[in-house]
Amino acid sequence: MENDEKILVLSRQDDGSTSNVIEWLVKYNKPYIRLNTDDDKARLHFLDIDDRELTVSKHGEEHNLFNISSIWHRRRGFSLKNVAINFDELEKGILFDTPNYHKNHINSEYKVLMEYFHYILQQDVTAIGNYISTDVNKLIVLEIAKKYNVPIPKSYVVTTKDGIRRILANTDANFVVTKAISQGVYHFTDSYGYYSYTERITEESLDQLPDRFFPSLLQEEIKKKYELRVFYLNEEFYSMAIFSQKRADTVVDFRKHTDQENPQRKVPYNLPHHVKQGLIDIMNELQLNTGSIDILVDEDNNYIFLEVNPVGQFGMTSAPCNYYLERKIAKIL
Repeated sequence: MENDEKILVLSRQDDGSTSNVIEWLVKYNKPYIRLNTDDDKARLHFLDIDDRELTVSKHGEEHNLFNISSIWHRRRGFSLKNVAINFDELEKGILFDTPNYHKNHINSEYKVLMEYFHYILQQDVTAIGNYISTDVNKLIVLEIAKKYNVPIPKSYVVTTKDGIRRILANTDANFVVTKAISQGVYHFTDSYGYYSYTERITEESLDQLPDRFFPSLLQEEIKKKYELRVFYLNEEFYSMAIFSQKRADTVVDFRKHTDQENPQRKVPYNLPHHVKQGLIDIMNELQLNTGSIDILVDEDNNYIFLEVNPVGQFGMTSAPCNYYLERKIAKIL
């Protein structure tokens, strides 16, 4: 078993930001172990709580995960793929009237185990990210922003077409937009890709809705001067202004950029001190030392906080602004 201390990187196979950071780890000759939540190349073997041994094998080598110098919670890292489960035997369970009970029970058992692994592994080592906060509640985050007097868009959760009409009748905004309450749709198959955006509510889309529908998040659309993508790392800010309001296809959501021959203008940006302090307050309450933050600057130069993604992509900010964030993360680890 390897005894030298290594950096533990918890990620996913398709996360390009992780691969870019690892290139810098290789450059600095920093040994690492990468565990991906969506592959089965690593196997959990043994845990000795008293003698501090948590054994994982990967590519024929065994590693004691207690023997790490730092940890990067980029993604979950561990998953059910790391353990042996005989689903055929589970299907023979005696709970005939509740066929999914055994699967739910195994998921519950594994969740407790993973929470314990992350808890003990993060003790007394350098950590970027936090297992508990890899996913945050967007609505609670908005409440925390209000607590620290950080401006947010006027927001609603509606379940009826009449509720939307009520908002439209009482708002001074030109439009209202809808977005996911949790994370947006991001799913790809061999044949199709599915991706959701922030969208305006138009008369046409309103007419297509049923009278009642699943609870949906609506916000008054901010008439923006530009928008900011901010990468946060240990109370340092790496900000980029995106002039998305200059193009019709990106006014509502800059990700809907369709003209690859005419890229959006993106430039480095320095946040005012009072905006930084408000964001630090939010991140501290969320127990986050890293994350990607979205902000709009309106035509009156107000900074409107939208959301924070603890595991948001940062390459899109790093490259245009020459921040070399991948190198900075590698140095911290």
